[in-house]
Amino acid sequence: MTKTRFFILLMAGILAFIVLVWLIVIPEDVIKTAIEDSISNNGQMDLKSSVNGLRKGLLFSVYADNIELNISNTPALIITDISCRINPLYAFKKNLNFSIRGKIGTGDVQGLFDLPSGGILKLEKADLSAIPYLSSIGFQSSGLISASLFFKKGSLDITFEVPAAEIQGSMANLLPVNSFKNIQGTLMIQGNSIKITSITMDTDKGRARFKGDMINGLMNLTLELMPAADKLNSLESTLISKYLKSPGYYVIPIKRHMP
Repeated sequence: MTKTRFFILLMAGILAFIVLVWLIVIPEDVIKTAIEDSISNNGQMDLKSSVNGLRKGLLFSVYADNIELNISNTPALIITDISCRINPLYAFKKNLNFSIRGKIGTGDVQGLFDLPSGGILKLEKADLSAIPYLSSIGFQSSGLISASLFFKKGSLDITFEVPAAEIQGSMANLLPVNSFKNIQGTLMIQGNSIKITSITMDTDKGRARFKGDMINGLMNLTLELMPAADKLNSLESTLISKYLKSPGYYVIPIKRHMP
């Protein structure tokens, strides 16, 4: 037997062994538990996950009906129609490394994770109504969101943009406006706190910006209003006049409990 033929047979044998181990030796329950534990054991961030309808495919591929994410026991995100590809080489480092594709509502989502260290998840035109965490903090809205979610050990950093949105609920009550052209922002979730670096909104009456934090259900925010000239009616102008800092610039402190 030539060395080349021996090498080919050896590699074929190793590949066949790996495939058999994947298909027969490693149960689906072990994979399910490994994914859930790796996401949930995330330092200070109270993030829990539940994988439903998981099944194995060939060569370290995994499929699932959905993954449910909860933050501080609050439903946060549901990803459906999931396909994953696991990188087995990272198992020697006791890490779970995998790529993921799926859906959030009608939008697409894809990501890459190296757990428990962290990962990134990108959303493309996902339906806001399919993200229940937003309504839990008083941000009831509709529209299509594109976002990047950076998972780190203990925190979740989010950058997002909504080209057109309709907002109802307590957040809408803070703004003397009727429609939104564009919303974009960055924020960080860690444990029971949400730190808003900046959320800006282009509205039918000008521009607004939120910043501040929400800790244990208490809003401690600053709302900056920059209305366009002659867009506010007399009642609106009267209500916000005491918050005037400079011509056309208002700063309104907001301290209240979230619903």
